[in-house]
Amino acid sequence: MLQMDLPHLNVLTKMDKISSYGPLPFNLDFYTEVQDLSYLLPHLNSENPRMRHEKFEGLNNAVVELVEDFGLVSFETLAVEDKRSMMTLLQAIDRAGGYAFGGAEGANDTVWQVAMREGLPGMTIHDVQERWIDRKDEIDEQERLETESAKRAQAEQDEEAANGSLDDADAMPIDTGGIQVVRRN
Repeated sequence: MLQMDLPHLNVLTKMDKISSYGPLPFNLDFYTEVQDLSYLLPHLNSENPRMRHEKFEGLNNAVVELVEDFGLVSFETLAVEDKRSMMTLLQAIDRAGGYAFGGAEGANDTVWQVAMREGLPGMTIHDVQERWIDRKDEIDEQERLETESAKRAQAEQDEEAANGSLDDADAMPIDTGGIQVVRRN
């Protein structure tokens, strides 16, 4: 029997750097879902010639059997620069720690309804594969162009504000929320 005192989460980090190491033998979901690791053994042996010794082969087989027998191992992915990746990981951490089961919202809902409630859309493993492995350069260029466009639009807006051409914004009443400020000398 396997006993764990605290919840744990396995995370594959540096997903934004994975494309610089060459192609993976399998799709990313093979590594994150950890199913049938026996397919990985030949690649382990061919990866490093010093690890071809019988002892390492036996150790690798034992680890593969242990992981497959318990079926508890899976991985989340993280690319720190990507906000969606970070939000997906935070949702997984909240679910593992039980935070998804508490809170005032949904007080009349069942525990499972609260836990599986749709929040921000997270990244699936296929989204991560596409973003960081299959189309990394293309999406990086697209994000760079969007950032430049947003900076240009902000600069134009700042210039218009400095020239006083935003008269409509000045004419709009400011909502004080019922608070009156009185200055006394």
